[in-house]
Amino acid sequence: MTARRFNYTGRKRILQSQVAITMHETGDDSAPTFTAELNLDSMELPQAAQLLIVSQRDRAAMRFPWGTVAQPVPPADCRLLDTPINPYFRVMALDDAGRLLALADRVMPRRVSRRESLLWLQEDDLGREVWRLDFGGQDSNPTLLVNRSIPGISMAVRQDNAFRALVIPEVLRAILTRALIVDDEDPHDPDSGWARWFGFVRTFHPEDTPES
Repeated sequence: MTARRFNYTGRKRILQSQVAITMHETGDDSAPTFTAELNLDSMELPQAAQLLIVSQRDRAAMRFPWGTVAQPVPPADCRLLDTPINPYFRVMALDDAGRLLALADRVMPRRVSRRESLLWLQEDDLGREVWRLDFGGQDSNPTLLVNRSIPGISMAVRQDNAFRALVIPEVLRAILTRALIVDDEDPHDPDSGWARWFGFVRTFHPEDTPES
């Protein structure tokens, strides 16, 4: 399939507040799906403009035609087969010639599953690595990737106390480093994207570290 080129000249910006994307995890080995709610009424776009939602992760991308501005229609199949782990999304409005009229870039989805979790677990091809922490760009819901070539690795993460004692402290240290140092988030800000993680840490370390 020939890659489609987009003309970015003169595009309007679709605000993050105008887009709500939710990833739905099944809890098994099947690919997650997503839903999207768009509010473009105030943008004065042509009603016949075509809507396109793109999921992207590293070099992998999937395109989902989403009807028109006047009548958004999701496709029948919204499975994220090629971008199942921590993708971000783009929302585009295009005219008939493929000219880009409006764009929302790097939209991070809300993620829901049968069981809400702070740390997501996903088997992946990691070569010689046993595990790796994946932050998915700007996502504050990190994923613990484990090597699918190791038999019973997911069960070990969940139930093997020796494995957990070795791995989980390193995972938590990396997450807090990302939140506090890289992202420079305020641990007292209830609106922080890392607020749930800060709350989790306070369950076993309720006092703040004294300032030096």
